[in-house]
Amino acid sequence: MAAPVRPTQTIRFGDFEADLQAGQLRKHGFRIKLQEQPFQVLAMLLERSGGVVTREALRQRLWPADTFVDFDHGLNNAINRLREALNDSADAPRFIETLPRRGYRFIGEVEPKPVSGSQPVTARELAAALPPQESVAGRHSPSTRRIAWVASVGAGLALAGLAWGLVARRPWLFRSNAAMKIHSVAVLPLDNLSGDPSQEYFADEITDALTTSLAQIHGLRVISRTSALHYRGTRKLLPEIAKELGVDAVVEGSASRENGVIHVNAQLIYVPGDSHIWAHSYEGAGSSLATLESKIANDLALKIGATTPLESGKDLSKAVRVNPEAYDLYLRSEPYYGRETPEATDQAIRLLEKSVQIDPQFAPAYAALTTAYRDRGFGVEINDPRWIEKANGTVRKALALDPSLAEAYVSRGYLLWSRANGWSVERAVSDYRHALELNPNLAEAHHQLANVYNHVGLFDRADDEIKKAVGLDPLNPAIRFRVGINLLYRGKYDESLIELHDSEGFNPSFWAFQTSFALQHLGRSQEAQEKLDRYLRVAPLDPGGSLAAMQALVAADAGNASLAERKIEEAIAKGKGYQHFHHVLYAVASTYALLDRREQALQYLREAADDGFPCYPLFEHDSNLNHLRNNPRFLTFMAEQKKQWEYFREHL
Repeated sequence: MAAPVRPTQTIRFGDFEADLQAGQLRKHGFRIKLQEQPFQVLAMLLERSGGVVTREALRQRLWPADTFVDFDHGLNNAINRLREALNDSADAPRFIETLPRRGYRFIGEVEPKPVSGSQPVTARELAAALPPQESVAGRHSPSTRRIAWVASVGAGLALAGLAWGLVARRPWLFRSNAAMKIHSVAVLPLDNLSGDPSQEYFADEITDALTTSLAQIHGLRVISRTSALHYRGTRKLLPEIAKELGVDAVVEGSASRENGVIHVNAQLIYVPGDSHIWAHSYEGAGSSLATLESKIANDLALKIGATTPLESGKDLSKAVRVNPEAYDLYLRSEPYYGRETPEATDQAIRLLEKSVQIDPQFAPAYAALTTAYRDRGFGVEINDPRWIEKANGTVRKALALDPSLAEAYVSRGYLLWSRANGWSVERAVSDYRHALELNPNLAEAHHQLANVYNHVGLFDRADDEIKKAVGLDPLNPAIRFRVGINLLYRGKYDESLIELHDSEGFNPSFWAFQTSFALQHLGRSQEAQEKLDRYLRVAPLDPGGSLAAMQALVAADAGNASLAERKIEEAIAKGKGYQHFHHVLYAVASTYALLDRREQALQYLREAADDGFPCYPLFEHDSNLNHLRNNPRFLTFMAEQKKQWEYFREHL
């Protein structure tokens, strides 16, 4: 067993260092929040690095006999917290190995030997050797990672010696940026180090600001905050996160606010090879948060490779700071708006209405509220004009407050492309494109543009846009749903079912409708019927009638004409005013076509096209419509549809 390490030392291992005297754990110079007992466990393990620390030894040191606690629970909790802080895993440990029924052993390399003839360089020694940097507040604060290599002839040898020690311990500091070209980045949720859970919104605000600012960099793909948010408090390692998000770099860090002073630590990590490109600590007065965010974003942009400073999009001297509570409510609403369920729209509307009530100047909350109102008025409460009136009012308010807000144009486009506004395809597409001019990394703009393209039969363009949306927001269930729909309308039914599998949460009844549509085309009508029956037992009201329409189609496919006609009547009665009624109409047309009732089939097919679903390529290849192929009226209808489709292809 290795000799115990003197407790006054700062012990380095991997990317971490433990200051045993101060009781602090740091990663690349930044403090990692770790409670006292987990830190004391770490100290004991480091002191006996390579040797076994028994559970009994830990109990005697940290849980003496007169301490009345559940020792096993306390120790297990301390080990779990320690592993979480170190991004370590019990299954594949890098630092802490569990020895069943015995104890634990520290297996990481501790204080590796320097290159022969040199001494290890500590963070303090490096900071002392480098010129001090100015923080936003004007104070001097050393950076433990940013290296300004200033050489003179007289000091050349001394600096060379310093560099040799650095290369031995931190070779990534001297790697070429050309070898680490960053094409995509995710800003992971900053840790809240204030010790106060109510200050979580503060770290979230900075995370959101950095994400939005970096999205301005031309040619850089920036992951949406909604997907990055899934990794708050995760125990996953960075390579795993980067693989799931499809990025080659991440930004991580921490934020705290104490006595009116803001502290932010940020670092940029190139994940292939775990190369830390840059890290810095910032400090400023609470009133200078907007300036601080701009400073951090610009520093990050330069390290990523931007050639010009970021434009803030707002005049900081005139910027109105968002009320903290309003901002917190807005961020908390993000998982809900955009989902077409009563529970989701209830939550989104409640949080966002309170947000704008607290801060009537907060434009992004008005834009989000527009989408929530629109979903409520069409996807949940069938054709209720009150919600559309509210949506019209909030989108006007958002654009009046901030004419450069990309999200507001997405919300307006989403509202324009609706039954209430006659499916204004060209105006909606124009708004989505303008939003992407303002923010090319806005996933929802790509998503909604793909949605329109799918409905009008521009499948290739829809595919391009949905791939961009997935690349920016890969964990968004609505976007994953749209991937499946694009494949479905192109006749790729098996692939569609695979993509639709995990997107049920977006709109469960519509999800059941579309998956059953794919199953019916694959000749699996019995399976489709079982899926519909199972879902109707959970949600028997079938708002919008989409499930009844699909039951009609499945019945017609099985040759049960009487059941099909009863379900058609039920679907039409429930569906009028439903946002997705054109899909109900298309299912009804397909049902009549399978029954060889050509006049009714053509009637409902035309109604579907006129009601927002002029999907000529789908009509052209859908086998359900085969009985119509030689009908003169159908041929005339298809010629009209093709002409409109060609217009869309040229002008959209």
